[in-house]
Formats: sequence, C-alpha cells, structure tokens
Amino acid sequence: MAKVDVGNGVYDIDLAAFDKDGTLIDFYHLWGRKARVAVEAVVARLCGDAGLAEQLYRSIGYDPATGLAAPDGPLAIASMAKLYAICATVLYQQGLSWHEADDIAQKTFAGGLGALPTGDLVRPVGDVRQLFQRLAGAGVKVTVVTSDDRTPTLATLELLGVACYVAGIVCGDDPIPNKPAPDSLLYLSREFAVPVERIMMVGDTPGDISTGKSAGVGCCVGLLSGAGKRGDLAPHADAVLTSIDDIRVIG
Repeated sequence: MAKVDVGNGVYDIDLAAFDKDGTLIDFYHLWGRKARVAVEAVVARLCGDAGLAEQLYRSIGYDPATGLAAPDGPLAIASMAKLYAICATVLYQQGLSWHEADDIAQKTFAGGLGALPTGDLVRPVGDVRQLFQRLAGAGVKVTVVTSDDRTPTLATLELLGVACYVAGIVCGDDPIPNKPAPDSLLYLSREFAVPVERIMMVGDTPGDISTGKSAGVGCCVGLLSGAGKRGDLAPHADAVLTSIDDIRVIG
C-alpha cells in the first residue's frame, strides 16, 4: 500500500495504471510524425491528391495544419486495428475494391503508423523513470494500459528505461476490449489481486478517465501533457495535473 498525492487529495493505492501516449511520452512528437508519414505514403502509392490526404487526416482525427489531434478522436484513443480499418474505409469510398483498400491499409498505411518507435521519436513528458521507481519501491504495481500494439509498447518502455519497473501491460492488440471499456482495469485487478478501489488510472484523454470511472477505480488523474484539455478532463477526473511530475508518492 502507498499513499499518493495528486494535488487535491491523498489516495491509498496498490496499483497504478498509466496510459502511454500523451501520459508518459509526447503524443504529438510521435504520432503527429507517424500520421504524416502514413498518410503521405498512401497518397503517394495511389498518386492521390490533397483531397485524399485531407479525408484521411480528418477520418483519423488529426489536423496537420495545427498539428493537433481530437482528444476523443481515433488517433488519440483507437487501437491500431481500428485505425487501419478507418484507412481502408476511406480508400473504399474513393472507389477501390475492399480487398485492395484493406491491403494498402495493412501494408502502406500500417508501415508508417505502426512502425516501431525509435529513440528520436520517444520523448518523455516528465521524469517517468523516477516516478515508476518510487511507485515500485513503495510496493505499488506499475502497469501500462494503451491502445497501441504490444510490440511497439514494449519497445517504448525499453527506450524510456522503465521496462524493469512495469509489472503488467494491456495493449490494443490483446484479447481484451479496448478503452474506454473497463475490461483492462478489471483484468489487472484480478491479475494482481488488487481491489479496483485501490487502483489509480492516469491518462490524458477523456477515454482514459472513462475507463477508470467505469471500472470503479479509486482515483482517476487527468493530465494536460497530451491531447486532452482541462475542459475535456475536469468534469470526470478526480484531479487534473500538468504532467506526471505532479504526482507525489508520499509513503
């Protein structure tokens, strides 16, 4: 058991579940670049125009002009499989057969969006290592719940140097319903024999907070380090913080 101070209160927790993108690492530095690479690759493959690019960006919820993603849009919260399906649907609507559209989505689009992260793209948005070390040292099970696939998630944790502190991971390609369904947190509760009311969920989107609330966790922390804004998070989060650096382990 550990006590964690999240600014407006102290909570007793035994398990902390963290979203990955926008919570542990800079969402836009990674996914903004990935989105552009993926869309440009598809447009080039089809000798398409700006109209196709615009439709693809709009469909995944990313604005290349501002560099921002919709906090409740697919790029911010959907699994990779769903993002590929969105791409295939757009291409089908452009007149391609479904087989060809799906093939391009699974190969060309996925080649950009699903590529393994490299060190230059993984930029922490706080002292992830120190927080994870303190939580683990206090006896808290540190876990990651993400819509990203497992292989790039593991690669990201290795690049951050925190894989050794992470006790459990639930990813978008696992056979568990994705966020905002509560299943990932209920699974972790069972896996580590921790009552849900002693779990803290930390994330940067309304979907993260909804996941925690629907599971009945003891504390939901919204962060302003990713896609979500205060107005998106405050109505339902127990606390809204600037970044993970504002989380204090006090015992």
